[in-house]
Amino acid sequence: MTFWAYMLHCRSGYYYTGHTDDFENRINQHVSGTIPGFTKDHAPVTLVWSQEFATRYEALSAERQIKGWSRAKKMALIRGDWADISALAKKKNNPSTSSGRTEEGDGVSLYLHPASACRSLKKIDVEIHQRTESNLALSFTIMGDISKVKLPQIGSSSRVDGLWQTTCFELFVRKPKGGEYLEYNFSPSSQWAAYSFSGYRKGMLEIATVPPMVGIDIRGSFVTLNAELVLPERYRDGAINLGLSAIIEETYGAKSYWALAHPPGKPDFHHKDCFALQLKAPSGA
Repeated sequence: MTFWAYMLHCRSGYYYTGHTDDFENRINQHVSGTIPGFTKDHAPVTLVWSQEFATRYEALSAERQIKGWSRAKKMALIRGDWADISALAKKKNNPSTSSGRTEEGDGVSLYLHPASACRSLKKIDVEIHQRTESNLALSFTIMGDISKVKLPQIGSSSRVDGLWQTTCFELFVRKPKGGEYLEYNFSPSSQWAAYSFSGYRKGMLEIATVPPMVGIDIRGSFVTLNAELVLPERYRDGAINLGLSAIIEETYGAKSYWALAHPPGKPDFHHKDCFALQLKAPSGA
């Protein structure tokens, strides 16, 4: 069986990278807009690069690697300019994610709370695709026996409270100093919610915001939720600390709790220990 990794050029200059075992059909779905999510929201799209692989693992690895590349490096790949790709790779000097800092395209893993159990999933990874002065784009990928994960039915994108009561992906944002922070909930249904807090679980208010773009991509043993949002003005310059988390409900009813880091005791994504990732200020900020 043959697998492919591929890259699409999308409206507004974005690049989308994916993998598939049914290349022609998958590209036609992207072009026609029948796949909910990023490419449908950024149509029209054009295939600009693809490569065959012998195994799904190799195709997925290529997809994840390319997602982490800079725009210049992706453009060099499209041109087939391997000398330029090599030169750009040597210039890269990103700080390690283990130090608690990340840049565009870096990936991190979420960890299962020690008091949780999850029969179906092997791991959850999160990639930060971009950050401008106002935008943040994330991809949460769960891997394992997806048939045992309770995924809400895909519907129209809308703001809904209580999404965390079943399978849900979450983002928390705060400045390095001060107690205020934001909470975003993203559901596989494409529904979302956004709140601000004045302090630890205090002063909860709905954020008046541009609706995030939320889409889901289901591929056998992998499910990826893509979310793109516009940050409130207060969080658009300077560094920000992120908390990334997930609640996974399995078909037999159990829930597990995943995060970058967990404080002592029960799961608590609002705890300061969970804001374990620092994102540097965007270039020019």
